[in-house]
Amino acid sequence: MIRRPFALAAILIAGACLAGPAAAGDPVKDLVKKVEARYQKTTDLTAEFAQTTAVRGFASVIKSAGRVYLKRPGQLRWDYLEPTLEQIFVQNDKVQFYIPEHKQVLNGQLSKMTNSQAPLQLLQGIGRLDEHYLVAPTPDGARGNGGLPLLSLTLPEGGPDQPRIVVEVDAATHFLRRVELRDVNGNVSTFTFSAFKANAGLKDELFVFTVPKGVEVIAAPTLAPP
Repeated sequence: MIRRPFALAAILIAGACLAGPAAAGDPVKDLVKKVEARYQKTTDLTAEFAQTTAVRGFASVIKSAGRVYLKRPGQLRWDYLEPTLEQIFVQNDKVQFYIPEHKQVLNGQLSKMTNSQAPLQLLQGIGRLDEHYLVAPTPDGARGNGGLPLLSLTLPEGGPDQPRIVVEVDAATHFLRRVELRDVNGNVSTFTFSAFKANAGLKDELFVFTVPKGVEVIAAPTLAPP
């Protein structure tokens, strides 16, 4: 249950680059342009992910892993395979969380589970990364894979309680290799993506969830006012 909000945030960021090109001008903008150009050429994408979540007040780090599928426009499937099965399906504004262990499906609206419309627009692929986020190098100037600068993303209208988002770009593919989310409470979740497979011709059926017999369907909690 703890990992789900972090997963939703990562989903929004993972889908953020299904967009058009950004203007060049400095190293950060040039990198954003390369990332966006790479995703613009990507009609669908499969990747494996490993997640670590450090929750303030918990002695140990929570670890999980699985696979994520994206297809433009606005389709996404997020499968937790370890330590237990959980699945998240996104169809534009509709989001479903399936938790087999609890025999529950949580149905919700993505636009009512975020603090801004910008992530939803980015997920649907109708905006640009640098139009909806303030993109800058991290304050410490750190570099990641292949020597590329780590990027800090913030929402222009966001307040002090918005999560701190840092992304690392894979130098070879220009896909997002790592996403770090640090919230105002000091919780930190890191997603590392690997084994990218682009334009494999994923079928729409992969993103359709059918509620199993005997599973309870309930409304997902709204994380922010609509």
